[in-house]
Amino acid sequence: MLALLSSLAMPTPQAQAQADNTARELRIPFPQDDGTLTPYTFENGYSLVTLVYDTLADGTPSLIRSLRKADAGKRITIRMRTGVRWHDGRPLTADDVAFTFDYFARRFHPRFTPQLEAIERVQALGPDTVQFTLRHASPGFGQPLGDVPILPRHLWQDLPAGQIAPDGLPVGSGPYRLVEHRRGERYRFRANRDYFRGPPKVGTIEVPFIGDFEETVRALESRKVDMIPVTLPERTQDRLRQSVFKTDFGPLYTGTTLMFNLRRPPFDQPEARRAVASALDLQRIARTEIIGGADAKPASLGYLHPASRWAAPSPLRRFDEDRARSRLAALDLPRIRVMAPDNDPVRLEAGRQVVLALERAGAGAVLEELPPDRLAAAIGQDGSEPSFDAAIGASPALASSEPDFLRAVFGERGPLNYSGYRSAKFDKLAARVASETNPDKRRRAVLAELELLDRDAPVVPLFFQEGAYVYRPQVYDGWAFSPSTGILNKQSFLRSTVKSARGSGSGAILPAGSEGAGGGGIGVLGFVALGMVGVVLVILTLGLIARLLARR
Repeated sequence: MLALLSSLAMPTPQAQAQADNTARELRIPFPQDDGTLTPYTFENGYSLVTLVYDTLADGTPSLIRSLRKADAGKRITIRMRTGVRWHDGRPLTADDVAFTFDYFARRFHPRFTPQLEAIERVQALGPDTVQFTLRHASPGFGQPLGDVPILPRHLWQDLPAGQIAPDGLPVGSGPYRLVEHRRGERYRFRANRDYFRGPPKVGTIEVPFIGDFEETVRALESRKVDMIPVTLPERTQDRLRQSVFKTDFGPLYTGTTLMFNLRRPPFDQPEARRAVASALDLQRIARTEIIGGADAKPASLGYLHPASRWAAPSPLRRFDEDRARSRLAALDLPRIRVMAPDNDPVRLEAGRQVVLALERAGAGAVLEELPPDRLAAAIGQDGSEPSFDAAIGASPALASSEPDFLRAVFGERGPLNYSGYRSAKFDKLAARVASETNPDKRRRAVLAELELLDRDAPVVPLFFQEGAYVYRPQVYDGWAFSPSTGILNKQSFLRSTVKSARGSGSGAILPAGSEGAGGGGIGVLGFVALGMVGVVLVILTLGLIARLLARR
């Protein structure tokens, strides 16, 4: 009898896992095969890459044991945590860190290289000490420390010319190892039980590739997957609003924009861009049901998310249809082609709303729905000559976390400057933002950038969606929310994650830069379309990466 009572009192393995907030296995759908998931071979799976690779500062505890600044902030010495090992058993040392930052500086990467412009030299001073010498003080230098994945020098240093990554599955130091990659079918990650922050809370992560959004929702409903890693529109939330599912809410720093081609008429003229901008009622666009209803945030404060500490304190853009009508009539513009991705209902609806707004203001406009690859070619994101008039694009989450990243999007040499914007005044302000250590002066410089971008209008920020991520809490309820990646990030699987009460799910808001900021739940190399609702526009392909590397 005592034995029977004891057995009845013992929780089942599943119940114990729920009590401990752990899981043996999770199934997380992904819209496509994203290659081998190294920093140079993935397209849109930065969140998956960070399961394999660590950055210097991506949570607590981090690889950094101590950090000391000298020479007015131009020399930064980092003492690293010892005992950390790569997945193949080799120790991770300061040599790996110095090699990584030098490698990304020399071999161009559109996400990571622009963050390293302040570095003059990086060197290992010992097995656990690395020193950065900067060209100038860099108040935003914490961003690359939290975003740049550390590479194992012994596998990357001798790559043959033209090879962009080592052969085989990736080797990192992160909480998970990619142990299986069935091309076109799935990934399989296994927990790194020797991880320096402790064993992850989930033993195995299966990532099946499901390219269709509706099929992904059905897979969740039929218990074939355990969460959906992209934000869902309100009508899909309503469909899934039942006791077996849970929704985690929070602000997403990735925004949607209308981008102009400044290289040719009519949008080589600032007046044409301003006329279109004044015709757009951002409140009306954001409140559209498909886009977000009451939860979406109109981008009236400019290019950065309203929750960002760098956002403008008051509205920069105001709707004025009468003024827009008179301006557009005087300009007599040709019919405006507005391109949008045909596989993203949210941004497709944004394109429709822009066209309707222009028609209400008396301008001729037409929506062109294009597959992501053709849209990338039209914008010039695959290396082609840009051929668009206007297109629905995205603002990177990195910019709202650290405004120095605005240089990558709008600077004269910015690798993500697809509008063709050129402004000596902006470049001067960007240089000030990069080096100004006085917080108040830096904030004023950022505001001046935002005001200049609003006036010159190379893009019109439209809205920011509220993140809404649905999952099965019976399987796992340890998710941590990030404004850059949603709930699919390594913090969701680590025992040191601090929970918050935000949203109806787990909702931990991580510090800026702690999750690597992208994509967006965004893409890796910028704003890459996942082929599902709420994910961003394609910007770079592996072919372009190879061409960019070959040029340098």
